[in-house]
Amino acid sequence: MTYPPHPEGTPPPADPYAPLDYPSNFPAMPPPVYPAPYPAPAAYPGYPYPPPGYPGYPGYGDPYDPYRPTKPPGTNGKAIAALVTSLAGLLLCGLPSIAGIILGIVAMRETKRTGQDGFGLAVAGVAIGAVIIALIVLYIAFVVILAASTTTSPSSY
Repeated sequence: MTYPPHPEGTPPPADPYAPLDYPSNFPAMPPPVYPAPYPAPAAYPGYPYPPPGYPGYPGYGDPYDPYRPTKPPGTNGKAIAALVTSLAGLLLCGLPSIAGIILGIVAMRETKRTGQDGFGLAVAGVAIGAVIIALIVLYIAFVVILAASTTTSPSSY
């Protein structure tokens, strides 16, 4: 970097980007002083931690572990569908109840894995679907047994 000529006797301006040369006999820094550690949260009687009703940050997960996956919002759709199709089996001769059982099992696994709401709906869908299927099987067996016992052979005339 060049500077314009200076009148005699005036030094050129100092370069603001020049490295600084610190003296080698500078006194050493004192060791750091850390504050006393805080007592555990249980040390405060009468103050539960976390406070009751602490919602955290909705949509942002746990403020102490931001990388943990958050719970999906709402109720699992497959759990709702399991309950609805199982109940529809009452009206439609039990066929939708089979789909309700399958959807309920899938929804139970999903809700356990993700923590989403709807586990109870999935269990209810499986239970209702199984009861409806069992009742239809019992009804068909009863009709077959009744039909077999009421038929008459031609030799009885």
